[in-house]
Formats: sequence, structure tokens, C-alpha cells
Amino acid sequence: MKIPTPVITLIVGLALAVSLLVSSMSAVSGEKTARAQASATAAANTVTVPASTVPASTGPSAGASAAAASAAASPSASASGSGFVIPPHANYVGEVQGNLGSVAIVVHDTFAVAYFCNGKTQEAWFRGTPHNGNLSMTGKANSSLTANYALGHARGTVTVDGIAHVFSIIAVHKPSGLFQSIAVVRGATVKAGWIVLPDGTTEVGSIEPDSSLAVPPAQGAPKLDLSTLTANYGGTTLTAAPIDGETGSGF
Repeated sequence: MKIPTPVITLIVGLALAVSLLVSSMSAVSGEKTARAQASATAAANTVTVPASTVPASTGPSAGASAAAASAAASPSASASGSGFVIPPHANYVGEVQGNLGSVAIVVHDTFAVAYFCNGKTQEAWFRGTPHNGNLSMTGKANSSLTANYALGHARGTVTVDGIAHVFSIIAVHKPSGLFQSIAVVRGATVKAGWIVLPDGTTEVGSIEPDSSLAVPPAQGAPKLDLSTLTANYGGTTLTAAPIDGETGSGF
């Protein structure tokens, strides 16, 4: 029996529609499967990193933090409340205001020695203990010295024979510094002090002809030969020794 043409056309159309529907459903199913597989893969590859394993910043702030930690760990210096670095070993010398004399301050760990002289009759020695960059010391005949010091400089006031001298001096190294000689000359204990200024050559010194007296008088000291550290005092050779905060000698 011959099938009419319209019927054939209808059958072909239905077959084509069914085919398109099946293809569409397969595509949707495949897309869902792919999405599910991608989601599972992403979840498997996601790893929670502990905070301790995250590297610290390497920017400027990190460098500053490292520098601060290093400075805090350093045993060679400390910081005062004002933020200045306080060196444990240092030598400071210089002239007082008005060029009326010179002063030297030497610090070594928990000890400090200071000396003031004008190269004539005014002079005084001081010994004491530093306290976080501060000094307060007394000497003969009510002389006194107060100062604060930090890396590179020291400032304060020294009073000798009732005259107060303000100073601001700097840290120095050899040959500048403080030198002392103690010797017995003709039965008397002679004590001399010299301050070599920051230029390494200029010196100022005074001497006590008899330091055993309650209030020993002073006079100008003979010139100190900086190459031999000796001086001629009335035919007697005086040998000077450095009082050095860096090495601790003379304390």
C-alpha cells in the first residue's frame, strides 16, 4: 500500500524533532557532568595554608622591623628613654663655653672618670657611676659635674672653685683623650692630668704638686710628649697613662 506523501512528511518531521530533543538533553547532561567534575577538582586542589607558613612581608616595613629587632638584641649599646643610644664605652673631650678650660669624660661599663682643668690653677678629678646616660659626680672642694651622654656627644655643667662651666663635647679616639700621671717626687705625691683635644695635638694640663693634701692646690702641668707620654717636672720624668673608656685602662 502506498503511503501518502503528507504522512511521510509528518513522520519525517516527528523523527527529526525526536532526534533534536534527544541531542539537547544529552548536551545539558554533559554540561552538568562537566561542571560537577570541575567543582570537585577545584575543591580537591584547595589547600588551607596555616598562618605560620605564610612568609613575612619583605617590604620596607619588614626591613625596619628586622633592624629594630637587631638593635634591641645588641649587647653593645642601650637606648635611653629619649631614644638616644647610650654607648657602654666612650671617651669625650672638648672645651667649655668661653674657652675657660677643657673637660674630659670617660665611661667604661659601670665606671666613669671625668677631669676639668684650665692649664693653670683650676682643676678637679671626678669618679662616679653612670645611670642610663646620666652622670652626677663630686670632687675636691665642693666641685661637681653633671652631664648626660649618648653616642657621639656629652653635655653638662662642671663647677670648680665656685665657677660653673657649661660644655658640649664630642666622642674621640686616640691620640685624643685623657691622660694621668701619679708619681712620688721628693717625698710628695704628684698628680698630673692632661686633656688632648679632638684635633689630636692640642693639649691642656694641670698638676697637683701634693695630691695628699685635703684641698691640693694646682698649677700648670709641663708639656706632655704625646709620642712617649712623658713630661719633665723639675728634672723628674713623669710617665702618663691613658684613661681610656674603650680599653678600660686607667680605671
